[in-house]
Amino acid sequence: MRPFLRPIRSISAVFCLTLLAACSDAPPPPEAPSALAVAPYTAEEAESYEVAQRFSGQVEAARRSSLGFELGGELAAVLVDEGATVSAGTVLARLDTARLVAARAEASAAVDQSRAQAELATATLKRVEGALEFDGVSIQEVDEARERSQRTDAAAVAAEAQLRRIEIDLAKSEIRAPYDAAVVGRFADEGQVLGAGQAVLEVQEAASLEVRLSVTGDVVDSLIKGARVELDIDGRAAAATVGAVIARRDLRTRAIEVILELDDGAPARVGDIAELRFDRTVRDTGFWVPVDALTEGARGVWNVLAVREGDRGNSDTEASKRTGATHVLERRPVEIIYQEADRVFVRGALEDGDTIVGGGLHRVVAGQGVRIAPQLRAENDAGVETP
Repeated sequence: MRPFLRPIRSISAVFCLTLLAACSDAPPPPEAPSALAVAPYTAEEAESYEVAQRFSGQVEAARRSSLGFELGGELAAVLVDEGATVSAGTVLARLDTARLVAARAEASAAVDQSRAQAELATATLKRVEGALEFDGVSIQEVDEARERSQRTDAAAVAAEAQLRRIEIDLAKSEIRAPYDAAVVGRFADEGQVLGAGQAVLEVQEAASLEVRLSVTGDVVDSLIKGARVELDIDGRAAAATVGAVIARRDLRTRAIEVILELDDGAPARVGDIAELRFDRTVRDTGFWVPVDALTEGARGVWNVLAVREGDRGNSDTEASKRTGATHVLERRPVEIIYQEADRVFVRGALEDGDTIVGGGLHRVVAGQGVRIAPQLRAENDAGVETP
């Protein structure tokens, strides 16, 4: 053997040994990922569902009035403040009545004068009529005496009417509460000169409260006058009676206004929002499923993923064994009939007792092998777990 070949052979041997050592240290092939565990939900067929309809309205006072004076003048006194509770007939405000008081004194004197003149004219007429029997006066004088008596009587009536008018104006120079009420607004202060009809105070009936709300559909047929209903007012229950159903439908909303009279002592204030809940049963066959069990398909079609036992075919049998998959997901189209907060009533390609995926559809697809995890809740936010 030639001497120069020995180093080459040594190098080749070392290279082969190094290559064999590297091959022996190579990592094993990766294991197949385990199948996802899905939350099962059993679809049970139902023959009907409950529709909860809610109608909202505002609590109002049965009567609310803006109060002012029929006559203009200077505001002399406001006797109540906002928030005060007053009884019917209580004086709330007054105008300056100095001129009216003087006019009343003048009118009263005019009444006394006209009455005195009327009495004198009546007495004169009697004397003239007595003298006529003895031909002491002419018929002309009798007629004049009778006319004078009638004129003074009419003047007395006019003077009395003038006095009554002034007394009425004096009475209308005060604002009185028209009913038991609470003062909720004040718009003028003392010394202000007011025009006729200008609002000074606003009051609302203290005892009676009512709710006005608009009702649609056939619910109005069950709300007859006198019927008892339950309302929710800011989370508190309140009983009410149907006071009136307005016999007119709104042309824009197609709703009918209903007035509900709250019971005395109801936990409500004017301006609160009251809610009337009305439940009715709709006869229709379908299934209640969680909202998270729905996935949107093509062209607006909704689907659920049904869990079917078995693998995906002979070619995947070995893969299924490696991943632990026991079921396969199958797409089923459904139609949404009614929706609540966290569940929907659907009908479609489902049968009573079918198992579907209750949530976590963003991590699985139709045809995927999965395993069932009964310990998971269908309403779990994730809906699936990884072992």
